[in-house]
Amino acid sequence: MAKEYQLLIGGLGDDAHSIGIGLLAIGFRELGFNVFNLGIRNTLADFFRYAEHFDVIMMSNKNGHAEIYLQQFPRLLSEFQLQHDDVKLWYLGGSLSVSESDFSIKKRFLSVGFTNVYPKPVAFRQIEADIRRDMVRCNIPKRDSYLTNRKVAAVAPIDCSDLSDEQCSEHDLSCSRKLVLNDWKTGKEVDLQRFEAPRHSMDKILWERKVRSGEVLLQPRTGVADINEQISKLEELERSGSNISSVQLDAACRSRLYDRAAEFIEVSLERKQSVLNGFPLPVYGVKEVRRMVDSLNNPFQLRAGGPDHRFTYEIALQAGVSGLEGGAICYLMPYDKSTSPKDSIRNWQYVDRLCALYERHTGVSINREYFGVLTATLIEPSIPVVVNIIQALLSAQQGVKSISVGYAEQGNRAQDIAAIRALESSVQKYLTLYGFRDCRVTTVFHQYMAAFPSDYAKSEDLIFNSCITASLANATRVMVKTAVESQRIPSTLDNVKALGLCKKAILSAKDIHAKMDAIRAEKDLITSEVDQIMRAVIELGNGAISVGVVKAIEEGIIDIFWSPNIYNRNKVTSIRDISGAIRFLDFGNLPFDEKTKSFHHEKTLIRKNMERDSSLFSLLEKDLSRIWQNDYKNWPLDDMYVN
Repeated sequence: MAKEYQLLIGGLGDDAHSIGIGLLAIGFRELGFNVFNLGIRNTLADFFRYAEHFDVIMMSNKNGHAEIYLQQFPRLLSEFQLQHDDVKLWYLGGSLSVSESDFSIKKRFLSVGFTNVYPKPVAFRQIEADIRRDMVRCNIPKRDSYLTNRKVAAVAPIDCSDLSDEQCSEHDLSCSRKLVLNDWKTGKEVDLQRFEAPRHSMDKILWERKVRSGEVLLQPRTGVADINEQISKLEELERSGSNISSVQLDAACRSRLYDRAAEFIEVSLERKQSVLNGFPLPVYGVKEVRRMVDSLNNPFQLRAGGPDHRFTYEIALQAGVSGLEGGAICYLMPYDKSTSPKDSIRNWQYVDRLCALYERHTGVSINREYFGVLTATLIEPSIPVVVNIIQALLSAQQGVKSISVGYAEQGNRAQDIAAIRALESSVQKYLTLYGFRDCRVTTVFHQYMAAFPSDYAKSEDLIFNSCITASLANATRVMVKTAVESQRIPSTLDNVKALGLCKKAILSAKDIHAKMDAIRAEKDLITSEVDQIMRAVIELGNGAISVGVVKAIEEGIIDIFWSPNIYNRNKVTSIRDISGAIRFLDFGNLPFDEKTKSFHHEKTLIRKNMERDSSLFSLLEKDLSRIWQNDYKNWPLDDMYVN
């Protein structure tokens, strides 16, 4: 066996970002390194368990919580060095803090033993150059490999015999609720017999907009540790034109680490600056969250990110929240490494049944939204459309009536408009096929969710044109980003400026004519791909959606690019074509006909020829870095991505 340099890489703590470490793994393998990728959500102990067998140990944390998860690093490193004489290179990168300057962060972590620290995203060639320099400086030799990803044990098949599409009984739900509410101390504030109607209905405002064909609704993102600061931010955004108020759950609570979130609420209050990357709703409990919800005139939605939010959503519903985001697949495959699709489906059947129970007792529908963004980067539209269809069916089976389906802008306007239109029509089609004719379906357009331009003017232009695309697609609402996405956690003023840009864009959209022929062609393609996948899902489950989706994931019929979940096949890859649209480069086991495959093959071949580049890593790196490095002409990318 040839000797190689040995590199260990993985995500640290509650961070669920998998794309950066995935790209680095591909890149260093092409350079001849032996790479072992731990994936996401690792503890420090996981890294130190393997470190003796590797020369370079690379830790990634992109959600700003590095301080939380590296508290024990100096002690563990000292103990490790006492037992091992050979030199190791310790690298730390990502987006490491939500509050500190890059200089301060780098100084802090270099002082505790890291060889190099990258507080913000950096080009691959820079990392490669730094590693090669440090290897020469430390005289690190190539050696025999200890571990490779090919030696990781295969995942055991999932037993679906006890999985069902049947509606959960109220008795079973009640028994489960008693157990779930023991998850943390604020669970005792939830009264199992209390069902109070939300003060404002998210379902109502969404459906009124849909029926009247009004302007796209605007919803900014926000989330800080201090509830009083959070209320102030939401009130200011409401005055500035937001139509729906929402908070993003912090990453610690997404991982059900409520004690850790509570600890860092105190740290945030002491520093008078949030060190959490979201709002820790379950830690505050029912009474305090209701105070926040009732202080607003907008309907209120909670956005989270993980496979099990039963406890958090119990707190939210009791506190008067009228919209809950997430689903069995969209909050599993991008965010979690080891939970099975079967377990996730059961968790979300609980959430959906609970929402239906609240509607039965209050007469107000709880809106259920699905995170169609998935892993956000290079996602060909048919995959999120299929995931939205499946989750809409799973929710409807439990009695949910108000459904929002989502999609993340990729950058080609015709494809993005077609995706929203195909999304809405396809979800309606399959709900009707399964007998759910009374569901109210609305759409959500997420402004570009991958790494934002580092140039402020280009970021503003992206936000402006993104909102034009959402308007032309007739999306019900748009999730608003800010021009500082690549620089820092947005302030209230940043969000206010973004809302102003979007309002101008909505007015401008009235004078812009979409390319209807291109949109029709893209919609026909997406719809055909969706139907091919859905036929396979339905067949695998003999009509049962819950069983069909589990088997489809196991067999790679549903395969989400960049997913860190061990049950995902990860055989599918996608790149942009020369107009910036997303095309499949490798189909894996997707059940497409030859006509579909030939179309994608032709588009990707033209891109390779024009770039004069056939390296998978090189093509992916260009697609992942061109936007944040400002290496593109205009947004959207139509006809100008590659010249």
